[in-house]
Amino acid sequence: MSTVDYVVMVLYAFAMVWLALIASKRSQGTDAYFAAGHSLPWWMAAISHHVSGYSAVVFVGFAGKAASAGLSMWMLFSVPCFIAMMLGAGLWAPRWSRLKVLTPVQYLEERYGAPVRVTVALAGIGVKFLDLGIKLYAIAIVVQVATGWGRTPIIIIGGVVTCLYVLIGGLWATVLTDLVQFAVQFVLSAVVVTAVLVAVGGWGSMWQQLPATHGDLFNAGAGIPIEFWFVYLIVVILSYNGGTWGLAQRFISVGDARDAQKAALLSGALFLVYPLVIFVPAWSAPLIMPQFFDPLTAAPIAGFDPDQTYVLVAKHILEGMAPGLIGLLVCSMFAATMSMIDSDINSLAAVFTKDVWERGHKEPLTDAQLTKVGRAATLVFGMAVLGSALAVDGSPGIGKAFSQTVKLFAAILPPVAIPLMFGMLFKRATMRGALGALIGGFVTFFILRSIYPDNFVVSTGGEMVVACIIFFGDGFISRRSPEKEAEVERLFERIEGKPTS
Repeated sequence: MSTVDYVVMVLYAFAMVWLALIASKRSQGTDAYFAAGHSLPWWMAAISHHVSGYSAVVFVGFAGKAASAGLSMWMLFSVPCFIAMMLGAGLWAPRWSRLKVLTPVQYLEERYGAPVRVTVALAGIGVKFLDLGIKLYAIAIVVQVATGWGRTPIIIIGGVVTCLYVLIGGLWATVLTDLVQFAVQFVLSAVVVTAVLVAVGGWGSMWQQLPATHGDLFNAGAGIPIEFWFVYLIVVILSYNGGTWGLAQRFISVGDARDAQKAALLSGALFLVYPLVIFVPAWSAPLIMPQFFDPLTAAPIAGFDPDQTYVLVAKHILEGMAPGLIGLLVCSMFAATMSMIDSDINSLAAVFTKDVWERGHKEPLTDAQLTKVGRAATLVFGMAVLGSALAVDGSPGIGKAFSQTVKLFAAILPPVAIPLMFGMLFKRATMRGALGALIGGFVTFFILRSIYPDNFVVSTGGEMVVACIIFFGDGFISRRSPEKEAEVERLFERIEGKPTS
């Protein structure tokens, strides 16, 4: 990178510090720190939800896979996100807003009982760190390719900066970063895509020069058959509507249910269109950088890490343009990843503070005490993510950002998300069914994973089927006490927007 690129990076860093300080003034107290005071404008929530829905993992892992899988990667990433948000606008987004809670897990005590609330909180916290570590590892690849620096120091510096940012500004800091980086990234991506299409002769010419299978919506040869897509679709529906707690926080932080619906709809529309600016450079990579790909299959050659695909194409395009663009690209992608990690760390700290720490104290805690615990939890969880990223970096193999993200994402999310998400929709579900789904789902996954170690459809699909059978089946068998029945009825009146009786 040039001197101008480094100057741009320094200026961008100062801008992020300024935003964090602004956010810190709006983040006094637990409600503001974790849920933006339930006053987040719907359009800000929409952009923040969208930006927090993908990080450098998409630019690195998914884009790297797109170079050899073609259009099926857009079908795998964008279309499920769009479908998820269209469903979520009617089913989940308004319910999250009406709950008026600080964390997604908080309502589970009223819904099922204290054991479910605490168990889901601990399970969700315990399995999230490796996922966030992969995201921090992914941005290290971006910076390494652009600068030539070593990955380990990049991970350490990135982890510390990310942790301090959310520690200072809470949810407001994450949202403000999302807005800035979305605008910067949109402009840069438009420049890269335009230049790429000109270089390959246009959209139609690009597909004519690539293998015919690259134009297929489902590319079984690249490991993305229709059954893989269907299972992944269900996982995404659960995740983007609240199974990933940081995304649920966006809807929780919107004060009005109708505004939460609008946020979900706008986020979904962005997911359908915007990822094209990421995938077009990746699809064109075998044409722009033929030395790294097989001329017949467009598969990466031995020794080339496909995780570097998008960054190398963007670098190739931007180097001949105005100085400073490479530095701006690195900054915007770092901010995107920082936003997603910060969002999840903030939600994890919120869950720990409200659903574990406060719940475990018999004496009521003051708001100041809870805020102090929340900041301490943020620091501890941030350091755990840093350690996880270093562990991922030290693991063998290439293309880790895509393969490990998909496997881990699908493994940990459904058992936690099913009682959380369907607890808002299925009134008859009980504590026993919720705990059974959580435990049964995890046990099923690890059993199937040991038998079919490389079969995503069997292990993840089987996990979801078993968890759903336990969750819904128990609802038709078990009965609650009259007191619990009345409590659940009152909860559903609230989340469905009905007048309370």
